[in-house]
Amino acid sequence: MYREARRIASTLEDACATLAEGPRRAEVVLVDDGSDDATLEVVRPFVESMPRGNLLRVRLVRHESNKGKGAAVRTGLGEASGAWRLIMDADNSCRVAEVERLFAALERERGASGGARASRTVAPPIALVCGSRRAPGAEVERGAGRSAASGLFRLALRVLGLALLEDTQCGFKLYRADLASVIARAGREDRFAFDLEHLLIARRCGVPALEVGVRWRHFDGGTVRPLRDGAHMLWRGVHIRLRGLLGRYDLARLGVDAGGAAGDARGRSADDEDEGGGGAPVHGFVEARPLETGAVAGAVAGAGVRGYRPFHGHA
Repeated sequence: MYREARRIASTLEDACATLAEGPRRAEVVLVDDGSDDATLEVVRPFVESMPRGNLLRVRLVRHESNKGKGAAVRTGLGEASGAWRLIMDADNSCRVAEVERLFAALERERGASGGARASRTVAPPIALVCGSRRAPGAEVERGAGRSAASGLFRLALRVLGLALLEDTQCGFKLYRADLASVIARAGREDRFAFDLEHLLIARRCGVPALEVGVRWRHFDGGTVRPLRDGAHMLWRGVHIRLRGLLGRYDLARLGVDAGGAAGDARGRSADDEDEGGGGAPVHGFVEARPLETGAVAGAVAGAGVRGYRPFHGHA
């Protein structure tokens, strides 16, 4: 959050009510990025009013000075401890309820992987599920100007070799804990280009990202300016591309063990992955163990998908 005093209350009212009545226990982590308005005063009542149903608590983490959206996201990913960690924007453009679309797509992918496993052609397990305004099933409300600017940005990313998804910049992403921890530790992009860096790190780690259509409604009043910030993101994209070419995101530099565990990982079932059993690496990752009973984690009945901890960054 940065200077979100006017909008954050309505977002938190919706998110807290949805999570309290939702199917999995959760915690909200609010990251304030050095706001100098009344943002902290607005969010404090939400911090003090938990627990409520399946929402166990709302935490507040604060940067003493403004560091940028990318820095706030890394802080949130590092502060969270759920086996899956959701990021979303403070303006509620994509409601927290949409996370169920991401989990449903993840389960479908796991089902498909189960069939592939029987034929001995197993893909790496999904570690990043990305909400998208361009994937099938997306429902988007935004002006023609925003859509045109988005199209130009995608074209520029293709030129740079950074068109890693159809919609790289959607601020609604679900990270597996091990990937989140690597990104929190190794990420460098502090401003709005951080999504590109996260996707590139995931690719370097050998784990795929899944893109899922979501409901998205644009709200005015955020800190993003399409032309100014779009140009800056492309410039930062050049830096990210160069870092990749120079090996700055290689596994050794990311602190990820790329030792001979991938073959073992291919033989593990989706249930094994959910349980985090044995700490066996999966394509370079050491699986994070699920939170203990009573901590900030839940499970979908019969599915074995652990809970998540959403947090709010900039709009």
